[in-house]
Amino acid sequence: MKKNQRFFKMLVLLVFFLPGLSAQTTFEVLVSSRGTNAVKKYDLDGNYLGDFVASGDGGLNGTEDILFHPDGSVLVSGFNNTKIKRYDGETGAFIGDFSSGYNLDTPSKMSIGPDDLVYVTQWGTSQNKVVRFDLDGNFVDEFTSTGVSNGLSHLWDADGNFYISAYGNGGNGTIQKFDPDGNSLGTFINSTYLQGPTGIWVDSAGDMLVEDWTVGKVLRYNSQGIYQGVFLTGMTNPEGIAFTPDGHMLIGDWGQDAVHEFDSDGNHIGIFTSGNALTDPNSVKIREVAISSAVMETKQETGFKVSPTLSAGTFQIEVNLKQKSQIQLYVSALNGQLIHVIQPEINVSGLTQYEWIPAPELPSGEYFIWLIHDKIPSCQKIILTR
Repeated sequence: MKKNQRFFKMLVLLVFFLPGLSAQTTFEVLVSSRGTNAVKKYDLDGNYLGDFVASGDGGLNGTEDILFHPDGSVLVSGFNNTKIKRYDGETGAFIGDFSSGYNLDTPSKMSIGPDDLVYVTQWGTSQNKVVRFDLDGNFVDEFTSTGVSNGLSHLWDADGNFYISAYGNGGNGTIQKFDPDGNSLGTFINSTYLQGPTGIWVDSAGDMLVEDWTVGKVLRYNSQGIYQGVFLTGMTNPEGIAFTPDGHMLIGDWGQDAVHEFDSDGNHIGIFTSGNALTDPNSVKIREVAISSAVMETKQETGFKVSPTLSAGTFQIEVNLKQKSQIQLYVSALNGQLIHVIQPEINVSGLTQYEWIPAPELPSGEYFIWLIHDKIPSCQKIILTR
């Protein structure tokens, strides 16, 4: 098995990084433009590719956050909307309202939790608990036991505890902590140094990084919520963050109507993008949008088929070869991590069929099923839903 893992890791590096064997994966950056009620699209170099969601399309008003749904569609929250909007993942065309059964009051940030439910924060004066919807958009419940004063970014720790930035009035902001059932565990980070928290994330060392909209900085706290100092500077009103494949950080900035780029050490690389009517960017997301045509052509030539490509259970694989050849079948995560060996190296000919039943603990998301045919790779992206 270790030999297979080493071979697979080398193969993934070749497929994604060697020109001539196949082109590397393409990524796309989506940025909210709150002031123009739109979502804008860029390549990884910051080149503007147009509006992904046109201004006001589907009634979008006050763009707040962008969330990639496991089925490939894109969810967008609007501060002045009572429903989460849903758009086609390729074209950006409006599909319809996603959320149902609950009228949101000034919805803001969204995420998919470890329970495969969609979590949404609210800024309502009296209605400000974090609420949950299933992946079909049906209302599930109000998750937090208490309201969160102007709640924004949120995340979970390894024990399932829930952390959320509470912006407050921009001068008394805190990070609040809840247990896995939504019961309040009190204040995790107080307002001694923090004023207006927006985005939060945890780095590889276990420290929590907090964007402070009011002071234009990112602050660092350890895993106990103790202040460690300033991590990033040079911004005016930071909100929203995404990580590029090389580990750089892209951060939205209301005050400069721009997106900043920082390296992993916190050095300011420069302005990633600005202009083209980008106004009050407060959500930045990166996604993979294509794999190489060379890989896809190989898939067709070898008679490689996966069905369905969206499933909560079994995936069927067909391999049809004109002559006896050596094949292997693997499943990987998008980052190249080997998930499962469907078929170790074997010589086959004609039509052969296989199936992959994902392990119960494997989370929802996008994966690749790989066919290695006479050392030539091809793959099919699939989406696992739970």
